[in-house]
Amino acid sequence: MPLLDRKIKVRNALLLQVYIRYSHLLRNIVEESNAANASGGSHTPEVRQKIKRIMMQHVKRKCGSGGKRYNKCPSINTTRKIKRSVTPTTANESLIDVQWGSYWMGLITIGTPGQSFYVDFDTGSGDLWVPAAQCNHSCGGNHTFISGSSSTFKSLNKTFYILYGDGSYVNGSWANETVNIAGISIAKQSFAMATSAVGMSSRASDGLLGMSYQSIATGGENPVVWSMYLAGELSLPIFGFWFGPISTGSDTGELILGGYDTTKYTGSFTYANVNVKGYWEFVADSVSLTVGSTTTTVATSINAILDTGTTVAIAAPPTYANAIYSALGATYNSSIGWYTVNCQTKPLSAFPNITITITSTSFVLTPLMYIQIAGGPSNYICYVVIQSITANDANSNPIWILGDFFMRHFYSVFDMQNNRVGLALSTSYGVVATPPSTLFQTTTTLYPPSSTNSASTTSAASTTTVATLPAQCYNYTTIADAARLTTQGSGNGCDSSVFNSVSGNVPSYVRFASPGGTQLATSAPNSGQGQVCGTLAAGWTNATYPTTLGQTINAFACFAYGGNACFGYVYWIKITKCNGYYVHGLYAPGACAYRYCTQ
Repeated sequence: MPLLDRKIKVRNALLLQVYIRYSHLLRNIVEESNAANASGGSHTPEVRQKIKRIMMQHVKRKCGSGGKRYNKCPSINTTRKIKRSVTPTTANESLIDVQWGSYWMGLITIGTPGQSFYVDFDTGSGDLWVPAAQCNHSCGGNHTFISGSSSTFKSLNKTFYILYGDGSYVNGSWANETVNIAGISIAKQSFAMATSAVGMSSRASDGLLGMSYQSIATGGENPVVWSMYLAGELSLPIFGFWFGPISTGSDTGELILGGYDTTKYTGSFTYANVNVKGYWEFVADSVSLTVGSTTTTVATSINAILDTGTTVAIAAPPTYANAIYSALGATYNSSIGWYTVNCQTKPLSAFPNITITITSTSFVLTPLMYIQIAGGPSNYICYVVIQSITANDANSNPIWILGDFFMRHFYSVFDMQNNRVGLALSTSYGVVATPPSTLFQTTTTLYPPSSTNSASTTSAASTTTVATLPAQCYNYTTIADAARLTTQGSGNGCDSSVFNSVSGNVPSYVRFASPGGTQLATSAPNSGQGQVCGTLAAGWTNATYPTTLGQTINAFACFAYGGNACFGYVYWIKITKCNGYYVHGLYAPGACAYRYCTQ
């Protein structure tokens, strides 16, 4: 796991809100040779006999998107005539996990014909923005909007500006365009084109799509979901989020527009009315901590916000956050900017369950749902994804935020028609990363004991036995790069600068993830011709992947080019079977236009 970055958002100088994002830099590194630059075309990859091996570098990045303010907002204009299509419908949008639940992004298109963008679907903001062509790489992501390529583009001649507390910013201009999400289109939707940015170049997603109420949209425009409902493209102004169990390596989530997915939760929904429209704010009954048979109430009648745009499980006002830290025995670690706990000698049973009670129903986070593990066997760090914030709503009430680490365990429904949020026990509930055997204890409680008003449907505590896994299963870099697929075309993609030198004889441990492949290509790409997966010499392995949990095998990797399956370089690599995913120990090729391909 990478270090975590803290970012404070500022919008219109109305409010500061601590907002956490963390992720490895996910990007393609493309480097053309002097020969290619001179000729304007592709070139033959350089051949060297000496084998080079290097280790992947971890890159700390800030991933901020969209600003937030808390205002008392008027109701959406429900007297407006709504045009209904003949067959109003729902849509299913697949989501991709970025760095173990740091945030989730999905694919949309903008324009005619549609131009593709991966955006962060954020229930804590109201604007849709993506980079314009002028922004180049400074806005982050991999795609930019080219207005001249769309027949439905219309400029609104209005400027767009968002400032972040660390000095980074995004600005640009507003326009109207056709926006499509999972096959549902809305014409003349207002969106912003970012033309310049500072401090945003390491973003993995291309932009952000806000899903809050209209009143907090910077430009005052209708949010996309509400526009789709007004146009009759959605049956109901409702949407639901499900986040897959990260520890299984599924790396997927789901957004349903116009309804929710009945296969992704158990039991029934508990609803809470939105009390301050703008954000999805509601009143929760209480927050409490339970160890054994002892329960301590931390707070009652809190104003909470359900926010897909916040990574942490819980963000609480300082007084309450400090009370939770004290109960956990957590201390501040200045090197990562987070509170850490003693997981070396303290048993897991000594850490409390954290219960958020909403409309008399308990939503319980067990310890491994809020404790995350970083580092390796000699320096494990266990940090809590609970953050202190100072922020008030429009009525000057302190607010709490329930973010992604909370929502991955509970299916969430956002209902604009009835102005309410709903939660139910997700099919992902209780699925957590297995800690190293040297930490905590050998038996881990995943589910809390059931009670009459508990969100859990389990009648007794469930346990799992911890498996011993190699250190690389917990300490690796994720590469989520669709351009590495063997189905992609040629290019000059270069891995020589992605990894470190072989001189240390220590491989770089990498996990390949969606939207790219999850394994290396297992046959010479393009029948040995190479020129696929965005490079010339296409990397592959002859390995038969291990099937036993924790097993590591040795294999070789070659680079196919020009009909030669092993052109230029051959490396020994390692492949480890982890908990639902593979970690690869790789070395770098010694020249450019050599790249590892995935399937």
